[in-house]
Amino acid sequence: MKTNISEMTGSCRLEVRASEHLSYTEYHLTATVEGAMPTGAAAEEILGRVAETLVDRGIQPIQEKLYGLTGVRSEVLKRRDAIYRLRGLDRTMPVTWIQGRPLQGCDFVGLQIWGIAPHDSAPHVATIKNPATGRGRVWSGHGFRMVHLPSVRGTTPAGALADGPVAQASQMFGNAKLGLESHGLKLTNVVRTWIYSARLLDWYDDLNRVRTPIYRSAGFGAEGGPAFPASTGIMGQSEDEECVMDVLALETEDQARASATPILRSPRQDSSFNYGSAFSRGMAVEIEGRKTVHISGTASIDAAGKSTHLDDAEHQSLETLLSIAAILEEQGGGLENISSATLFCKNRAAWEAWERACRLLRVREFPKVCVQADVCRHNLLVEMEAVAVL
Repeated sequence: MKTNISEMTGSCRLEVRASEHLSYTEYHLTATVEGAMPTGAAAEEILGRVAETLVDRGIQPIQEKLYGLTGVRSEVLKRRDAIYRLRGLDRTMPVTWIQGRPLQGCDFVGLQIWGIAPHDSAPHVATIKNPATGRGRVWSGHGFRMVHLPSVRGTTPAGALADGPVAQASQMFGNAKLGLESHGLKLTNVVRTWIYSARLLDWYDDLNRVRTPIYRSAGFGAEGGPAFPASTGIMGQSEDEECVMDVLALETEDQARASATPILRSPRQDSSFNYGSAFSRGMAVEIEGRKTVHISGTASIDAAGKSTHLDDAEHQSLETLLSIAAILEEQGGGLENISSATLFCKNRAAWEAWERACRLLRVREFPKVCVQADVCRHNLLVEMEAVAVL
């Protein structure tokens, strides 16, 4: 059973997607500012309603991500801390801040939260900490553990950022490995990553040249070994780093209890490794007989890995939607199953083209945060990542 709730107050929207499992309810909360509004007022409205929902439904967050300009980061996080303290929420919960340039007139764009509400009263999600990556969250389920490490940066053991983007990327992956090992997991337990680069188009190829050998040496892609994780590689930053990433890893005692199945290719797109990128098209995580599909960042790329519909944002939007829909159809669902999504648009015109294409085809609305950001190629105008519960 799935419950959808959408509430609009002033210029702020809160959408809640709840999906029932045997021992817990899975929640995806998406809160966005949809008009011109002062940052402080928007943060108070959104964070207040989100905190109320977390408390009322007993949600234990696994991942929390906020989008907005770096200049308002401090103000929004201070208001978050005060509101969460007032509501008695766990203030040790880490948060990922991503600079997503606004498209709708407020410097604070919105947030996404993924969490669970166990059907018993015991805490199942807790904050963990390690020297390499700082705070994270662990979900201890029946026969499995899921670990989320947010905002992993390319810092040296001394605490300073490594010198230059390539060195930071290498250190970032090394820190992720150390962070996972400190909690008893390996790099090969990773099922999903979100990678943000402040100057994506300047060195995306270099980022791939760093990532691929690290993954290969860990055993990803080897015969009989794990497939590459699902991933998004997009423009963004948290503070002053060249690159930063979130990592989601799964450790399971029994595949019948919890499993992660990679989606290597789709009916519309072949394996990304064929054109130099080391990630799977998606990852289907099945727990208690129900799948949550994490779809990697998807853009207008054909089966041969070539960009399509150049300089045509409407047709690139349609191609992106069709590629995501094709993955979901193979998994037994469709676009209506999307519980959370992030849409990245190169400019405002591309966002308007996306909205126009969806409106003309009457695509059913789904929860999403929309930000302006460069996609991994100069000729790509839109990209979307999504999570769907089937």
